[in-house]
Amino acid sequence: MKLEVVTAIIAAIVAVVSAVISIYGQARIAQLTDRLMKQREAESREAQTASLMSKYRDPLLRSAIDLQSRLYNIHQNKFLERFYQESPSAQNYALYNTLYVVAEYFGWVEILRGEIQFLDLGDLERNRRLSELLASINQAFGRYGRHTLGSNFRLFNGEQRAIGEIMAVPRSNSEVIGYDCIGYATFVKKMSDPEFAGWFTKLRDDVDAIGNQSAVDLKRIVLIHSRLIDLIDFLDPHCVRVPPQHRTRIEQQ
Repeated sequence: MKLEVVTAIIAAIVAVVSAVISIYGQARIAQLTDRLMKQREAESREAQTASLMSKYRDPLLRSAIDLQSRLYNIHQNKFLERFYQESPSAQNYALYNTLYVVAEYFGWVEILRGEIQFLDLGDLERNRRLSELLASINQAFGRYGRHTLGSNFRLFNGEQRAIGEIMAVPRSNSEVIGYDCIGYATFVKKMSDPEFAGWFTKLRDDVDAIGNQSAVDLKRIVLIHSRLIDLIDFLDPHCVRVPPQHRTRIEQQ
């Protein structure tokens, strides 16, 4: 075979091999680029999720802590009876502040429902567990069972959501999109509005009945309190914000 032919064949083979290597390299680079983009998107979603949950976990946790603390004191330390026996101002505080801690919890749950519709924690199991815990508290408030749980502190799902809705207000900082829950002073002021206060009529009667030492059944309070502790355990598993001694469950009578 002539040298020129051999040279041409070798050149052709080299060209084909180079083309194959080039195509493989380009495909490999494309795969790596696509994988890197997906990884960055996943990291970005995780960062956004962490930021959202950091923003809303703490107020939800705080409201759950305040509510469980009040329910514990009502049941174990006769908070309402003691304050109702003092001055009218003490009675008003006990009434309005108790209504507020209930309403604030519903407010943050409703804000979560609206702004993080699927409560995405970046983990399907954690998503499911958080949804279950919130639903369990919702059910504890609304569960039928007049003869087993009594009717005190019973609020149906629609009432819970309505209270949460009227407690949520757009953030005053226009640069930050979202909602906040109204503060206690604003809440007390709004209670002079019959339309606003009307949503609390049933709960207010229940608080008054307990404060006036009427014969009331507090089993529902025990159930709600226990499920709030479950939520606190989930949101603060390492007891960073709430020490273990402040998670004491009320013993069933």
